[in-house]
Amino acid sequence: MTWPTGSFDRLLVALLVGFLIGLDRERVEVRKHHQLFAGIRTFPLIALAGAVPMLVVDIAGSALVVASFLAVAAIAVVSYIRSSAAGGIGATTEVAALATFLLGALAGAGQLVVAGAAGVGVAVLLVAKPRLEAFSRALTAEELSAALELAVISVIVLPLLPNRGYGPWQVLNPFGIWLVVVLVTTLSFAGFVAVRLWGERQGLAIAAGIGALVSSTAVTIAMATRSRAHKDLASVTAAAAVLASVVMCVRVALLTGSIGPGILPRLLPVVGVMAIEGTVAAWLLAKKAAVTDSGSSGADIRNPFSLTAALTFSAVYALVLLLVQGAQTYFGARGIYLAAALASLADVDAVSIACARLGTVEAAWRTPAAAATVAVVTNTLVKLVIALVAGAGSFKVYVAAALGIMAAVGAAVGILIFLRF
Repeated sequence: MTWPTGSFDRLLVALLVGFLIGLDRERVEVRKHHQLFAGIRTFPLIALAGAVPMLVVDIAGSALVVASFLAVAAIAVVSYIRSSAAGGIGATTEVAALATFLLGALAGAGQLVVAGAAGVGVAVLLVAKPRLEAFSRALTAEELSAALELAVISVIVLPLLPNRGYGPWQVLNPFGIWLVVVLVTTLSFAGFVAVRLWGERQGLAIAAGIGALVSSTAVTIAMATRSRAHKDLASVTAAAAVLASVVMCVRVALLTGSIGPGILPRLLPVVGVMAIEGTVAAWLLAKKAAVTDSGSSGADIRNPFSLTAALTFSAVYALVLLLVQGAQTYFGARGIYLAAALASLADVDAVSIACARLGTVEAAWRTPAAAATVAVVTNTLVKLVIALVAGAGSFKVYVAAALGIMAAVGAAVGILIFLRF
């Protein structure tokens, strides 16, 4: 009898997946003082019961796999009936046992990465039960509707859109534009979920960081307004405003890297040094703060996704694509820089992604990366002006100094990079 290649690895992955799931089930059942149906020993055995038949499927056929599954399923059903008769509610452990068998079978079939990743996902889902339940109870009907809308635009609308260019220069690709909308709105919604899961009353830092996933400019305006109403919180509000710009740098790196990886190595030093400087400044300001915010800074954070916002961003992004492409066609590199600077006054995400997309089309990376740098630096200077105009007292000084240095170091690094290479 010849065993399949990598049989030992397949059995090992099945054992580890079963152990990982069984670890949580053992802890939960013991904590609830329930009789243990399956725990840290039984779940690895269930995974092996799925893996071993798959290793010999060429010899024994699929009947052994089916018989093994029916045996495990029968045990799970008996356990559920006994648990229900004793007043128990829920079938999580029994269903987890069936899932473990299937994951073991997947590992036995040689799909080690899929089985391992899915096993980790199942374990995380089981462990995260308290947070997931709290998140579910905290959701309003409006927020649940927004989450479903996000799912619709991602899973249903996106695949139906044509993946080809339209309009001037064939630059308007419905699938590409909507893919960017899904990417940005999903990132924003992920920030909202993080606030819900980890609590709404975590201070201005979380409020600013999560809010910056939607708009760092909006956070700067909000903090400037707060500095007028609470002048004693100048250091705290300034730290939050600077942190929002740090998140903006990280967000630009993630978005451009996912759309046009070719320009990321050239853009990353710029946004990286800006993020580092901003992080240090925010930390110093937070450390300087003698008074902490006792209010519910996170309570005002609402679900950032809305269908109207998604459609608005898609329109802005499409216009920026036309603006950047037209500027390059008629005015060359200088036109792209001017377009990037002007577009960043409205939305730094749209122009950065447009530059990244341009980098995947053009053989040269210098112009798109430099244009994205111009957009990030310009947007930082815009927020500096907002802080000076809308802020009060020490807030203006702190934010102007921090964002001014961020813009200066970003511009300096950008100049060095693009003049040298």
